[in-house]
Amino acid sequence: MIIHGSVPDIFLTSTILPIPKNKNGNVGLTDSANYRGIALSSVFSKIFDHVILEKYRDRLCTSQLQFGFKRKSSTHASTLLLKEVLSYYANNLSSVYCTFLDVSKSFD
Repeated sequence: MIIHGSVPDIFLTSTILPIPKNKNGNVGLTDSANYRGIALSSVFSKIFDHVILEKYRDRLCTSQLQFGFKRKSSTHASTLLLKEVLSYYANNLSSVYCTFLDVSKSFD
């Protein structure tokens, strides 16, 4: 795949299953707001992912600004960083502007 720049069709196929967000809520398929789609990938693509991650672990780098989805890291660090930045600017009587993205519908 790396040499030819082509991916087999089996790697591009997934099955999407509806998973209820609130099992105590309306679990009938008529309420789409209570469901999220989960894509089940082929086992071949998962094995390939693990092989690449193990083989090139030392070469794969992420940003120092990324806190989630990393080993020995947590989103708690980003919350602490935000609090420290807000505190710094508030203590220096400066304006602080923040933008937040609500992804509550994307993740549980």
